[in-house]
Amino acid sequence: MRYLRPLLLIIVLVFASENIHAQRKREKNKVTPESGAQKEAKAMEQKQSEYNSRKDHHMESQDKATRKRMKKNLKKAQRHSWGKDVPWYKRWFRKDKFN
Repeated sequence: MRYLRPLLLIIVLVFASENIHAQRKREKNKVTPESGAQKEAKAMEQKQSEYNSRKDHHMESQDKATRKRMKKNLKKAQRHSWGKDVPWYKRWFRKDKFN
């Protein structure tokens, strides 16, 4: 008799705890590598197309002289500072320069 109450309590708790979970697993929101890669590629493509359309609109709104000046300045920037995101002293002493 004295072991019956704790035993019944344990049995009730074991059966009651079967349906209790800390967090529910959601299968519909599960991200698989394929779906993640597809979403990323689609988002990148959309971003690129939006960028191109905004760039085209910006260029169309300029007159011919302005477009020529913009092209000239772009070429000058490419000659002088394109790809020089690292300071000169770091470019001089990095290992891949000597390979």
